[in-house]
Amino acid sequence: MIAMPERNVFPVSSLLDGSMTDFDLFLSVKGEDILYAAPGYCWTRDETSRLLAEGWAEFQIQKSQAAMVRMYLQLGRLPKIEKDEAPARRINSLQDLAASFTQCLYSGEVTGAAVHYGERIARGIVECLVENPSSIKEISGLMDHDQYTFYHSARVAVFATAMSINMGVSDEKHLQRIAVGGLFHDVGKKDVPLEVINKAGALDQGEWKKMRAHPFQGYEALKAAGLSLETMEIVLHHHERMNGSGYPHGLQQSGIMTEVQIAAVADIYDALTSSRSYQKRRTRYEALDFMKHKLLGTDISPAAFRGLVASLT
Repeated sequence: MIAMPERNVFPVSSLLDGSMTDFDLFLSVKGEDILYAAPGYCWTRDETSRLLAEGWAEFQIQKSQAAMVRMYLQLGRLPKIEKDEAPARRINSLQDLAASFTQCLYSGEVTGAAVHYGERIARGIVECLVENPSSIKEISGLMDHDQYTFYHSARVAVFATAMSINMGVSDEKHLQRIAVGGLFHDVGKKDVPLEVINKAGALDQGEWKKMRAHPFQGYEALKAAGLSLETMEIVLHHHERMNGSGYPHGLQQSGIMTEVQIAAVADIYDALTSSRSYQKRRTRYEALDFMKHKLLGTDISPAAFRGLVASLT
């Protein structure tokens, strides 16, 4: 007789409309566990309502998949995207939601459900900025450096999307791939201690090695998720620089995708205009002036920089 894995209970009422579960869900029928939903199953409100109406209040789940279940439940506690809000207000709501989402990623596994949820946030960002590109000017600033790690990816996704629109990208699927890249670009930092990320002084050799590893670690965490080439390139190469001085591969301009060049500029701009543990926050003008005179043409793409300026003016 084959021993069955240990099981826990999962309430049907915990399933979210439009969500995807990436763990096995079993129904107990006459004392026997029957697989109802395999990983990758997408749920609708109609189906969960039908299950509850038929008396199915709970599923059985395998204890070995507990980490994936915890991530799914964490995502379920996040606020909903309110599409009825005006774009100027909605963009800030999306920023807050994306920051909470990033905090979930840092505390658990990068699961299929998490990637699916991130794609929904990215879609919301694109829809908002396509509806009103100037709404980016209303995005709230960051005053607390302790929250920088979680808000940064949200803001990179917003800036990169707005820049792409101003650079002529109109296909919403393409814009969503860029937004997803921005949202996940620093996911590899989840394995870097926050005390290293937020260290006020210079990093030592070991700490710097951990920091430089985060693009590849993020790429490894996402490589099985089936994300687009543009998204994965943003995750892996957002620290590459036009003159070859970046990492992890020392690529030069011709080897860096346009979408990555855009994300890199968005990444730098948000870092400069945010309060950090080791630097004072720059104003918008100070950041653009620094980028123009210190980084343009050597580190960052002139075309992407013009896209940033056009988005902010």
